[in-house]
Amino acid sequence: MQDYIKRITHCTFVCRDYAATQHFYGEVLGLKKLFGIDYDQKTIDDFKTRGYDDFDGKVGEEWLSYYKVAPREFIELFNVPYNGKNDTQNEGFHHVCLMVEDVVAAARELEGKGVTLWRGPRWMNNPFTEPFDGTEVGQCGSIAFYIQDPEGNEIEVMQYTENSLQVLNDHD
Repeated sequence: MQDYIKRITHCTFVCRDYAATQHFYGEVLGLKKLFGIDYDQKTIDDFKTRGYDDFDGKVGEEWLSYYKVAPREFIELFNVPYNGKNDTQNEGFHHVCLMVEDVVAAARELEGKGVTLWRGPRWMNNPFTEPFDGTEVGQCGSIAFYIQDPEGNEIEVMQYTENSLQVLNDHD
């Protein structure tokens, strides 16, 4: 796997106060916001079908945003509003993302070592039931899967595509 890992692409935080956290990274730290992705009905339905009945996201409300740290390296902020307790494994730190050049080859190596691949964080309870083939492109235009370390920390393994918002919006 070490031959595949090229860099950390992003570190993700789930925000209790999304506006204040955006202000901190954007205004206090001076990081440039590159893009945001809004909630759509499918994303909201995914939360609710996984038992998060108190989820309070709205269609058109910003779901996540990317702040540039260095070329193609980011802080990703998640706006995950709940009326009750946010039990998405943790609040605050959510996951680290590792960049690979060939996400399918990385998946094959990890599957060969008995590692379970997930479509998102494990708490979403959506493992790949078939071998990962790299055909599912995320809303940001990248291809990825998740794994966990022995402590349960989430690790996203990602390959950018020519249509990745991280690439299209990172111009300087």
